[in-house]
Amino acid sequence: MSDIENTAEVTLNEDDIQAICTALQDGFTPAQTAGTDQKQLEALYSLGHSFFSSGQYKDAQTIFQSLCLFDYRDERYWMGLGACLQAQDKLDMAAEVYGMAALTTSLGDPTPLYYASLCQLKNDDLESADATLTAIKLIGNPGDPKHDAIYAKANNLHEIVKERMAGVASSQGGSPKEVGQ
Repeated sequence: MSDIENTAEVTLNEDDIQAICTALQDGFTPAQTAGTDQKQLEALYSLGHSFFSSGQYKDAQTIFQSLCLFDYRDERYWMGLGACLQAQDKLDMAAEVYGMAALTTSLGDPTPLYYASLCQLKNDDLESADATLTAIKLIGNPGDPKHDAIYAKANNLHEIVKERMAGVASSQGGSPKEVGQ
């Protein structure tokens, strides 16, 4: 019998359920509510990273999905999940997950949106890539070397997107705005 099959069944009464709901409403994560400590989450993160590094993207995806559920406030978990999805060419989902990563930082870090724009561009979603790359200019901290590096990459990528949009528009006989409507 496996360890999973050997675990005791847990039953919750109404008071237990109410306590859990109250804790979640008060801003506790599911991990905190369940008594999962940070060391356990870090061990799972390390395992997910290891799976990803060895090309086991589906296994890494499972780990990062679990981490996102346990602690939805940690940008690293969302970035890991986005990278797994991107590596599997699930580009629409990856772009959305990178958007979630951006929200965990209160839009204070342009990095997740940069990766979202890469997925959108690879998926030929030029309008979304254009909007995302425009948004990158509005978030983060200019003067922060990490953010400045992302801004520079985003600006270069934005030029490519604009050129591709202009090319699509001219091949369809209209301006980029007309083509997108």
